Amino acid sequence: MEFHGFHPQGLDLLIENRLMNSQMFYEEHKAEIKKLAVEPFYALCERMTEEMLAIDPCFVTVPSRMVSRVRRDTRYTKDKTLYRANLWLYFRRKRAPFEDVPFFYVEVHPEFWAYGCWGGFGRGEMAAAREMILREDKLFRDAYRAVNALPDFILRGEEFKRPKHPDAPAAYQPWLNRKQLGCDHIVTDSFDPLFDGTFVEPMLDAFRRLAPFYTFLRAIKERANPTISQEGKS
Repeated sequence: MEFHGFHPQGLDLLIENRLMNSQMFYEEHKAEIKKLAVEPFYALCERMTEEMLAIDPCFVTVPSRMVSRVRRDTRYTKDKTLYRANLWLYFRRKRAPFEDVPFFYVEVHPEFWAYGCWGGFGRGEMAAAREMILREDKLFRDAYRAVNALPDFILRGEEFKRPKHPDAPAAYQPWLNRKQLGCDHIVTDSFDPLFDGTFVEPMLDAFRRLAPFYTFLRAIKERANPTISQEGKS
């Protein structure tokens, strides 16, 4: 399955399906949604796999386990809308149920499209990150340089109201004051690269350059959970 870009009609159909919020409408258009919206994500997974495995050979690479579902899980949320208008894929290691692990992602949303790398979710992970930042661990310095070398990417993550280490260098404050860490490239002004597929090569190049950031995120997870082997996990 070759990737040639996303279909505008597929995005429109996802929006309409969400607005209709009807199982009957979804079942009537299920084959079309799969062909125009879901299958391009599967094709993109296959297109990216070889180069992503060079970053981490333990990534899960089965598209059905990598791509989000159109049907939302409404069991634990107040929003009972049945279907989503956005879809995404993850490259991440095998994980336990409800476990968060570092990942690369690509998302297509009605209002934007984006890709990036996130981690630092689990208990103790950001404490491990702050310890590594403050002593300027090599893995942090490599991650810091990698992110700063990509001007189109933004360091993100929910911030604490008060600085954790106000006396630390100003350049490190955006890293120290997060509850999790992410780095995103977000586009809102043009969907053309998404539709013609020209975004893929720049994205893969950015992911290669972000590999030290991903390595840092894996390191803080492993240091926060020293008794749990991460080998082969996603």
